[in-house]
Amino acid sequence: MGENMTQFVDTRTSTKHKNISDLILYNCGTELCTPKQDFGPIARDFNLIHFVLKGKGELILGDETYEIEKGQAFLIPANQVAYYQADEKHPWEYCWVGFMGINSEMYLHNIAQGQDHRYVIDVDDIAFFHSTIDEMLRIGSRNTFASSLAIQGYLYQILARLVHESGEPFEKEKITYSVQAINYIEKNYNSGIQINEVAQYLGVHPNYLTALFRQETGETPKQYLMRIRIKKACELLQQTNYSIQVVSNSVGYSDQLTFSRAFKNMIGISPSDYRRNHI
Repeated sequence: MGENMTQFVDTRTSTKHKNISDLILYNCGTELCTPKQDFGPIARDFNLIHFVLKGKGELILGDETYEIEKGQAFLIPANQVAYYQADEKHPWEYCWVGFMGINSEMYLHNIAQGQDHRYVIDVDDIAFFHSTIDEMLRIGSRNTFASSLAIQGYLYQILARLVHESGEPFEKEKITYSVQAINYIEKNYNSGIQINEVAQYLGVHPNYLTALFRQETGETPKQYLMRIRIKKACELLQQTNYSIQVVSNSVGYSDQLTFSRAFKNMIGISPSDYRRNHI
C-alpha cells in the first residue's frame, strides 16, 4: 500500500462466496497518486469504479484510450485488461469501490448505459462519492458484522446514485424488458419457470425477449436462468448439508438427473464432487 493510500478490503467473506453473492463489496479506498504513477496492465476478478477528485490521468481499456479529469468516474469491468496512469504535471487523486457478485455486471451495464464513452462518466456531485467512501473506510475499521452490513448499504447508495446520474431521473426512468426479466428470474428461478413464462409475464414474444436480452446482456434469458440456478446451487452445496435432491428442488429442477447434467456442463464436475472439493 502506498504512503498516500487508505484502503479497506473486506476479509469477512471468502472470494468463493463473493462470486455467488448477488452483490458484495470487495474493497474501497482513496489515493493521492504521484506523477506518472501507474497500474497494470492488469485484469482483476472484480469490478472497479474510480472517482477522480482532482488532477487528471489516462485509462487504457482494451483498444480504447480515455483522458480523464476531476469530476469524472471511470469503470473497469471484471476480467478486462486495464492500464491507468496519473498525469505527470497534475497527478490525480481518486477514491474507488470494487465489488463482485452475480448482479455486478448488470449494475455496471446500467451505469454505463447512455454514456458517449461507456467507461467514463461525468459526475455531478463528486463530493457525495468521496464522503460516502470515507464513511465506508471509517466503518470498515471496526471489522464487525454490523459494520459489514452498513458498508453494503453504502455500496448500494453509490451504485444507485451512479445509475441516476448516468441516465434519466428515477421518477422518469423506464425499466427495460431485460431488467424486468432479470428481476422476474431472480425472484422465481427456484419455481421451475421457463423463458416462455417470463415473456408472457412481460407481454412480449419469447423470440423478441431473447434477442433484446442477448443484445443488452451478452447472453440469452435461458443462459442467465441456468447461471443463476447453478450459482445458487453452488452456494447451497458449500453452505448446507442438504441432499442433492433438495438442492436440485431448491434451485428449480424437479429432476435430480437433469440438474446434475446441467451442473456438470457448467461447472465441469458433478454436484457431489463439487461439495467434496469445497468442504
